[in-house]
Amino acid sequence: MKRSDSRIRERLLDGADRAVSESAVRAAVERSVYAFCAGEAQGRLSRTEFLYRQLHFIRKRWWALQGLLLFGLWLLLSHSDTDYTIRRGMGVAAPLFAVLLLPELNKSRCAGTMEVEGAAYYSLRQVYAARLTLYAAVDLLFLGVFGAAAVCVLHLPVREFVFQFFLPFNVTCGICFRTLYSRLFSTELYAELFCMLWAAGWLMLVTNEKAYCAVSVPAWYILSAASALYLAYGVYRGRQKCETLWEEEMLWN
Repeated sequence: MKRSDSRIRERLLDGADRAVSESAVRAAVERSVYAFCAGEAQGRLSRTEFLYRQLHFIRKRWWALQGLLLFGLWLLLSHSDTDYTIRRGMGVAAPLFAVLLLPELNKSRCAGTMEVEGAAYYSLRQVYAARLTLYAAVDLLFLGVFGAAAVCVLHLPVREFVFQFFLPFNVTCGICFRTLYSRLFSTELYAELFCMLWAAGWLMLVTNEKAYCAVSVPAWYILSAASALYLAYGVYRGRQKCETLWEEEMLWN
């Protein structure tokens, strides 16, 4: 009985030591997390600094390709004399300009860094919002310079530039966002496929003289406004779903 009593006491003491050690570890982790959050709160980055740091994570090659695409479109417009060629050139260039953003939008998933970004101090919404802001700023700069040059130098009507370029561009970007952040079609391949189908359908419309002329000018304005709203909705839904789309793959959750 004495031996059994001593063994029971030893086991109880071991269990108590383990309980004490686990509670100590948890307390140390909680103190570390609190100290980390307090330090980050004191030295938190400003919005400008946060955007500048996110700029380093974006590969600049895609922006260079977008610039080359606009330069090629400029050469085509400067040497074309017919509206048919202008419509066809813009109908091809606008979806391609938007599709060149796909590798960067889908880079985190392809590289398997969603878990690392999800464990960072800044949330996924903040990270994606910063990158989308940078994409939008650079693309608007490119398109603003290109559009101003096309209107002032080539005397291209503003409404034609809006109808022939911004309308298909907005729809293509909306398709990209809606596809990448969808549970049914959540790969870059589906996004590229849907964008190509849309580009083919758009080319069929603008190169068909009867179908193109059948659409009135007010209808083009309505379609352009609807495409902008669709793009805004796609960006909004993408930001809302970026933290929950991969939750089944996040082993640390």
